[in-house]
Amino acid sequence: MEHRYVRVKVFGVGHADLRTEKVLSEEDIRDAYGEQPVSINQDPTSITVSFDDAGPIFTYLAHRPADWDERA
Repeated sequence: MEHRYVRVKVFGVGHADLRTEKVLSEEDIRDAYGEQPVSINQDPTSITVSFDDAGPIFTYLAHRPADWDERA
């Protein structure tokens, strides 16, 4: 599945919506984090990456969510 949308959550309070310049595959996403201490979870339409040290949470989405920030 290809992913073009990214939602970044910071401290579970706010978020930013971003659109990638190119479509990302699951392999692109996993390779980007390499050996970093992250947890990667996948469901049928998204991949969520969270850092083990309570950093930001990145959710890569195949489809634009209904509550997407139009400025992204």
